[in-house]
Amino acid sequence: MTDRARRVGRFYVGWAVASIAAALARYGLDAEATTRLLVLGLLGLQLALRAPVTRLIQRLPPRGRFVLSATALACLVEGFHMISTPVFVSLRIDGDTSVPTALKYYLLDLAFTGPSYLVIFAMIERFARTYRYSTWEYVLVMGLGQALGDGGIYFFAAAPWMLVFLPYPMTNYHAVHVLPYFAIEGALDPDRPRSPKRFLAVPALIATYFVCGALIKVVGRALGFEASA
Repeated sequence: MTDRARRVGRFYVGWAVASIAAALARYGLDAEATTRLLVLGLLGLQLALRAPVTRLIQRLPPRGRFVLSATALACLVEGFHMISTPVFVSLRIDGDTSVPTALKYYLLDLAFTGPSYLVIFAMIERFARTYRYSTWEYVLVMGLGQALGDGGIYFFAAAPWMLVFLPYPMTNYHAVHVLPYFAIEGALDPDRPRSPKRFLAVPALIATYFVCGALIKVVGRALGFEASA
């Protein structure tokens, strides 16, 4: 890793820590904050166990290694979101929800979100396989594309000053695609180009989230579900 990459990494980690601390201080430990802390805990655990987790991922079939492992982690993270922002408001889990009902809600949520995860991570894998990213470029570009695509673009357009908290939502996506990338990074073609087109991953992810979200909303409404805000 170059000195420049280390500086970028230190700056981003510092920004992330500051934004998370500020968000917690401002909004307190509500359901959304609890979800984020659970996701951060998962990310920290992955990084602490990077070597064995990477070896575990590498046991998956090569062609689907990234997509399958990232989707599995996303489904796990989706479980954390069931207490705050599930795919439909009616599926939210609280202290009064029984275990069988919570499990049913979670499986219903995954029935809608799981296929979208497969599409989204297939898109990320295609960019990673086509273009060469530095490690921090990958982390920031893909995290930004997912954060903006998953509703963030509307949120930040309405409240631009909230961009100071940008790493706070981005960490949600680092927890699902960073370790899978490390598991395939060594198998990628080292001669793939560092073209400016690699940054098209951001608008491509925004568009992919938009299409998947629209399909989920249409199907959900047809089945009587109300989409989360």
